[in-house]
Amino acid sequence: MITGPPVRQDILEQNRPAIPEHLVGQLWTPSVGIRLQQEISNDEQDTEAPRTPVKDEAEVGISTTVVTAPLPDDIVERISQLQLREVQPTIELPKEEFPKPAAVPADNSSKTLVLLSPLSQMHVFSRKWVAKRYLASIVERPQRLNASAVGIGAAITLAGADEYLLESSVATVDLEECPHVLKVHGKRWPSRLKSLCRSAPNKLNENMLEVPQGWNSGDIYLSEGTVSALEGVVAAVETAVDRVYDDTYGSVRRCFVSIRPPGHHSHPCTPSGFCLINNVHVGIQYAAAKYGLTHAIILDFDLHHGDGSQDICWKLSGLEDHDDEFYTDEENSQQGGKPEWPTNTAGPKIGYFSLHDINSFPTEVGYATAEQIKNASTCVIAHDLCIWNVHMEPYSTAEEFDDLYTNRYSELFDRAKQFLRAAQTRVPIVDGKKEFKAGVFLSAGFDGSEFEDKGMQRHGVHVPTSFYSRFTRDAVTLANEFCDGRVISLLEGGYSDAAIASGVMSHLLGLQGHEWTNEYATSAVVRQLEKGCKPRWSAPKTAQANENWIVQAIKLGRSFRPAGSSVPSSPPSSTTSTPKNQQISSVINGTPAGRMVLRDRKSTPVYSHTQRAPGTTSKSSSPLVERKPQRVCPTTIDQHEQTPAIPKHRMTQKQDGTWTIVEQMNNLNI
Repeated sequence: MITGPPVRQDILEQNRPAIPEHLVGQLWTPSVGIRLQQEISNDEQDTEAPRTPVKDEAEVGISTTVVTAPLPDDIVERISQLQLREVQPTIELPKEEFPKPAAVPADNSSKTLVLLSPLSQMHVFSRKWVAKRYLASIVERPQRLNASAVGIGAAITLAGADEYLLESSVATVDLEECPHVLKVHGKRWPSRLKSLCRSAPNKLNENMLEVPQGWNSGDIYLSEGTVSALEGVVAAVETAVDRVYDDTYGSVRRCFVSIRPPGHHSHPCTPSGFCLINNVHVGIQYAAAKYGLTHAIILDFDLHHGDGSQDICWKLSGLEDHDDEFYTDEENSQQGGKPEWPTNTAGPKIGYFSLHDINSFPTEVGYATAEQIKNASTCVIAHDLCIWNVHMEPYSTAEEFDDLYTNRYSELFDRAKQFLRAAQTRVPIVDGKKEFKAGVFLSAGFDGSEFEDKGMQRHGVHVPTSFYSRFTRDAVTLANEFCDGRVISLLEGGYSDAAIASGVMSHLLGLQGHEWTNEYATSAVVRQLEKGCKPRWSAPKTAQANENWIVQAIKLGRSFRPAGSSVPSSPPSSTTSTPKNQQISSVINGTPAGRMVLRDRKSTPVYSHTQRAPGTTSKSSSPLVERKPQRVCPTTIDQHEQTPAIPKHRMTQKQDGTWTIVEQMNNLNI
């Protein structure tokens, strides 16, 4: 049985940043350095005062180092003693003998941090008994991270390596012990998820569905590595918050986190649309608990309405009773009744602003309920809560889209400003200062892209690639006005390599404030980027072709792929492993009545919960054999556009092809 990518320790070792030879012995670890600074501070104030241990920052995902002078041997010995003792002893050393970290960290306020999450790939589809064509329809897969990496490489190549920082987060956080996860999802949901993931391997080995009855098995799957992926995602989100809100790390103000599975469909205890944990709400609660965030706004530009994120806003406000109980009567009985959900009346106050297609999941045409349509159309500003939904509309020309954006889509920013301005006037004043600290969080979904597969985008509504740059620049402008420019963006949807790679490129350029030019994402450019996402891509053999900026971007992006990224997203199909005479019950050819799935229900039928997997091997009778979705290129590629040149204003950044990219990689501080 395939249980997923290499174990966590292997991933940790493969992603540990290499230390240049000239820096060996000159590394100052943040956790020890901060603790020693606290000791010095305590000694100066009162030599007899008890020590106040500083929480080890390794627990929240710290993985970077700061260069300083070498540590003397006697200091190293004392540091070792400090780390081994629960009650730390008094340090009787002269103040000048302590090595000092850099007094002023490098100013990174003009840069964007890109945070990778290798553990995210451990969430894999592991139903080995389904047909190959069914496997091909699983769009939420580990390879999405590879496409994101190519988009990152493209943005760095276009803008320059000096505008971005890159970091890999391999820390984990226990879902059952994490207070901000419990704040969003209650005490029972994380435990239930972990329990189901632990039991998944045995069920899958017996050709049984690993998800409980009532779950949408077309969108939701579990594996042995799902818990590691989720705990790695939470740690990566924490790290992003730390980098953006703690100036110790160089005043980073903007961060993009490449993670999966997505989160904005996740309700407090209901999985939906590939989502198991609501990543953006977990990040907001962490920022509130650690950095005093009082207000947050979520700008969601995924193709689909973030019903889970909006629902959590209502629940945490205390304005609505909690009806999202996804437990059986037996589970409620074992736990002593229905779960109690905390409210968030003490803060932070959260506004949710979404641009989405009202005809797509979860408001699918012919499947949505009146309640779902109402929720996806709600617009209200009251009681320190703001929810505002804008629906995407079709367009034919660039001028028509510009008019839509100016007069319809930008309304989200107007309402967000209204929410934050009102908040500024209402917050209490403490010691002469208003207790107002806001943050901008982006649910960055790229499945609305013009380059997304038509099966996902089956209602014909999309946005041009330039939209992601423009929307992101407007979000940064909003953040500059209300929250010192602090923006945290989390990857949500986007399921074709073309949509993710081009969308991430546009998004990262927007985070840096670059004006967009259509040369960056012509159909020819995106087609080449898409090819660069494939496992077996190879660079052109001719020197001239290798100097093309797209080739250099792909090379750079592929070097950022998570370790073990060549591991398949799902195990090999086997239609002979199940006995032909096996009895199958409750198998439905198509989507169960009243249910819908995020992926294309027409080309990928979803069968209901069953005791056993389908046992037939006949192509004419198996409900899991279906028409393979067709890829449709949005436009015809002009033969003269096969190798577009890098825009002229970027030519000065290139010196001799590959050497420039190597230099860029060295500047990224990986």
